[in-house]
Amino acid sequence: MNYTLIDQPDRPWVTFIPGIGNDATFWQSQADALAHDFRILMFDPWGHGSSPPPPPECGFDDIWHGVVQLWDQLGIERSSVVGLGFGGSLGLRFAIDLPSRVDRVIACCCRPRQPDERRGFWRARQAAASAQGMEVLADATVDRWLSTEFRKQHPEVDKQLRDMMKRTTLEGYLAAVGAFIEMDFTSRLPELTAPTLLLAAEHDHGGGPVPAMREMAEQIPHATLNVIPGSGHICNHEAPDIVNTLIHDFLSKP
Repeated sequence: MNYTLIDQPDRPWVTFIPGIGNDATFWQSQADALAHDFRILMFDPWGHGSSPPPPPECGFDDIWHGVVQLWDQLGIERSSVVGLGFGGSLGLRFAIDLPSRVDRVIACCCRPRQPDERRGFWRARQAAASAQGMEVLADATVDRWLSTEFRKQHPEVDKQLRDMMKRTTLEGYLAAVGAFIEMDFTSRLPELTAPTLLLAAEHDHGGGPVPAMREMAEQIPHATLNVIPGSGHICNHEAPDIVNTLIHDFLSKP
C-alpha cells in the first residue's frame, strides 16, 4: 500500500484508516492536528489513491490483514486506530482481534454490520459503478455526503472529496464495497477491551446513524459515545475542529 508517515520518534503511533472511496489525504487535517504529539501513519487502501489493485476475490479479512502487514513492514508493534465509515468498522475489528497491538480506538459514523436494506443499497452502488464508471458515481456520492449548503460554503472540501473518489479505481471500489457488505462482527463487540471513542454525527442517516452508534456503544465494555451536532456522515470534514479536539483529547488521556 502507498503510505505517508509523520514521524515523531518515541511518540505513540496513530493509524488513520480511510473509508470507501477515500485515500490517505482524507485524514490530513486530523494528522496535522496530532503531528506534534504522535507518530502518524496514513495510507491508501488497495485500488485507492496510489496503491495497487486489491488481490483477487478480496474480502473483509484480506483488507484488514493487509493493514496489519503494513504495520509489520514498518515495524509498528502497537498503534491507536482512527477510522470513519468502513474505516471505523475496520478499526473496531483490529481492536477485537489484535488487542495486544491496539492501544485505543476511535470509530466514526460506522456499524459492525450492514442492515439487510443497506446491503441492497450497496449492491446497487456496485452495479452503478460498473455501468456508469467512477466519475459519475463520485459526483452522486459526494452529493449525498454533503448538503447543498455545505458544498456552497466549502467548495474546497467538495472538490477534495470528489477528486479523491475519482482517483479510486473501479476494481478497488467494488472490492471495498463487497467487503463492507459481507462484514458482520456484531456478536464480538463485547470482546473489545481497548478504550473506545465512538463519534456519531447528528445528520448521518446511513453510514452510522446515532441510534445504531448508541446501540454499539452499549455493547462495547469501555466505549464513550459523542454526537457531533449539525454534521453529516463526513464529520471530520464538516466539523474538523470538534473532531480534532475530541481525537486529540481521547488519545492523550493517561
